[in-house]
Amino acid sequence: MPLQTSGAISLDDIHVEAGGTTGTQASINDTDIRSLINVASGGTMSFDDWYGASAVETITVTQGTLSQQYTTLRGFENATPTGSVSPTAVDGATLNSLGITRLARVNASSGLFFEFELNYSSSNTIGANEFTSISFTANGTLTTLTSSEASTTTTAGGFGRRWTWSASNGLDTTEISNITAEWDGSGNIDVTFTP
Repeated sequence: MPLQTSGAISLDDIHVEAGGTTGTQASINDTDIRSLINVASGGTMSFDDWYGASAVETITVTQGTLSQQYTTLRGFENATPTGSVSPTAVDGATLNSLGITRLARVNASSGLFFEFELNYSSSNTIGANEFTSISFTANGTLTTLTSSEASTTTTAGGFGRRWTWSASNGLDTTEISNITAEWDGSGNIDVTFTP
């Protein structure tokens, strides 16, 4: 939940929003705290800078459909431009400005998958735990997919990483049904990204 937009704000409030535990030691120059407002180490900061800051980001996906020989993708795919996302990049747990390259339901001859892919400017730097979860409302139900439930692999010669959820990796039958109904290749879906 974003920090308040006015009134007193404490370092503990900021630390908790950044993912820390209340009452534990923190410094205003800690990487996770600075990343909430995208300030470099040692940069000039004021507590007012954190008004409204949030560790979660909302990604709006304008869906498209990409049909290929053995797969159909519904959502967003950057490589063969299909649909769109806004913003086009997110800040992860350790890396900033990770490009979103895929956020979609994929129907393949081997089953249904939900995939999320990020890229970065340096090879092999995106870790499997770069984010905690993504959430969206599918068929009227909040669906939360955690990175720990997904299978993951590097992509783009090591400059990207893809997380894949399926019936054997984190999706139950209700989630599969809801994702199929919501991720149909049309309309907009808001996805909450939690580093």
